[in-house]
Amino acid sequence: MKRKYNDYSLEQCAEVIERKFATGQWPEGTAFFQKWTCEKCGERVTGNEPNKLFMLGHHEDCGHITDLRKTGCNYMVHMVFGGVADMPPQGSA
Repeated sequence: MKRKYNDYSLEQCAEVIERKFATGQWPEGTAFFQKWTCEKCGERVTGNEPNKLFMLGHHEDCGHITDLRKTGCNYMVHMVFGGVADMPPQGSA
């Protein structure tokens, strides 16, 4: 049984992403990656180019090209905040 994913219209995704960046809801350094469900095999695909939305999604595994204007898509967000990278070094090495 294939899992159902939440895909939204390309326009809806673009509007939300633009609003998040424009209003500062995502910290500097945040990147998003477009996701979609392959029309041919039903597998979930994540694009490899950050901060871009495409109208067509190529699934490298099966070779199919999905028209994301018809099927919709979603995105995942990589936020850069907190953690070891944001802590100033202490002491001397």
